[in-house]
Amino acid sequence: MVPIWFCIFSSFLFYKSSAEIINSLPGQPPNIIFKQHSGYIVTNSQHGRALFYYFVEADSENAASLPLTVWLNGGPGCSSVGYGAFMENGPFRPRKDGSLMKNKYSWNLESNMLYVDSPIGVGFSYSNTSSDHINWDDAATAKENLQFILKWFNKFPQYRNSDVYLTGESYAGHYIPQFAVLLLDYNRMPNVKPIKLKSIALGNPLLDIEISLKSAEYLWAHGVVSDELLDMQRTLCNETRYVLEYIHNETSSECTKVMELRTEEMGIDTVKDDILLPKCVSSSAAGQLRALGNLATVQEKFDKKVGKVADPCLTEWINLYLNKPEVQKALYANTTCLPYSWEICSGPLQYKMEDAAIDIIPVLSNILKQHIPILLFSGDQDSKLPLTQTRKIAKLLAQDLKLVALDKYGPWYDGLQIGGWSQSFGELREGKNVTYLTFATVRGAAHEVPYTSPSQALTLFGAFLRGHPPPRKNNAIRAKKMHNPIDLMNLFSIAI
Repeated sequence: MVPIWFCIFSSFLFYKSSAEIINSLPGQPPNIIFKQHSGYIVTNSQHGRALFYYFVEADSENAASLPLTVWLNGGPGCSSVGYGAFMENGPFRPRKDGSLMKNKYSWNLESNMLYVDSPIGVGFSYSNTSSDHINWDDAATAKENLQFILKWFNKFPQYRNSDVYLTGESYAGHYIPQFAVLLLDYNRMPNVKPIKLKSIALGNPLLDIEISLKSAEYLWAHGVVSDELLDMQRTLCNETRYVLEYIHNETSSECTKVMELRTEEMGIDTVKDDILLPKCVSSSAAGQLRALGNLATVQEKFDKKVGKVADPCLTEWINLYLNKPEVQKALYANTTCLPYSWEICSGPLQYKMEDAAIDIIPVLSNILKQHIPILLFSGDQDSKLPLTQTRKIAKLLAQDLKLVALDKYGPWYDGLQIGGWSQSFGELREGKNVTYLTFATVRGAAHEVPYTSPSQALTLFGAFLRGHPPPRKNNAIRAKKMHNPIDLMNLFSIAI
């Protein structure tokens, strides 16, 4: 925790939102030229509510001329600073030794990045009114986020005219659309300067609990569960029913049986966020290391040899790093000495989980009708909110709004490699295709796409900012390659 003298001094500054420049983070690599800021924005001085933010300016000499992207993580209850900034698309990632490594695929190569710990009670955000942490809901979160961004612009007026993009993942499938609606409502008020909301992007989002959560067929197709369990989930209990029963404290014995069997078949060491990701075997897990012996060292060498990007223990290093007093001091965080340690998905927040059942599809439809484009993207190794379900929702939106397919479903490219598969929908206007809705998968990616597939995520993000579909390989190059007999043989090859 931060020193007590720092908390006492900071308490005198509470009612004034802070906009502090970070000189350098502990363990930060040398020769960093972009600016970093962090601090608190007081959203309600009467209750003593304040949202914590970490703002990374674009890695450019003309940062103020580039877009502003707001990133929110889900949960509800997970830190955007912990996940988004330090695990996914921020400029640094903590190492085991407490130092920071440069993320060469940081999204601040394309945009100014603003990470917000939302709602109140998440990460370093807090309220001096304890009741504020109870039954916090979607509507309150959206209102608080609107208050935050308006007051944040007062601290950073140089970005008030920037194009604004809203991005996030998982339960941010609720946060972002409802926040966007309030921004659009705000822009219609008399005598206000509109916020230039350009587009929103949602990764592996929870959008409709009746569709988004169902993962039985996805798991079965990946060989993770049996034919018998697939049939049980079709006939007895699926994920949607189980979660709804859990929310209302009415869990049935048949649902409990089905979900216990699913856990048994998947195996307790399978990471549901990414069914390919190994379990974390860290130095703090001494018992595991003793049991594995030299195997842990062999695994580490293998990971380096094959160039594995995702560190399965990264959340542990983030937790250790952000709990260091010198780090919190450098971030101007925890200035009131919170009575608990920082955790990536823990805090006093008690969210109204009934709101998880709100259908966000009509909200997205309303946003699209106001000509705000939407990107829905999914890591294809996520079993929590599988790509199959997000694709169904994209198709429903396109059909509802009578959008036409602007391209065929097919691969998009990250350089010379397939980054995933995508399809865009929109309309033909004045002889040009206008994209409103894009669905894209990200090859080999987890629930947190930039964590496991950072290069593909950055390519997808760049296309999103430019209002383009994910890049398709040049048709002429593809046709030329197809004349090569080896390529044709590979295309139609049969494994024997």
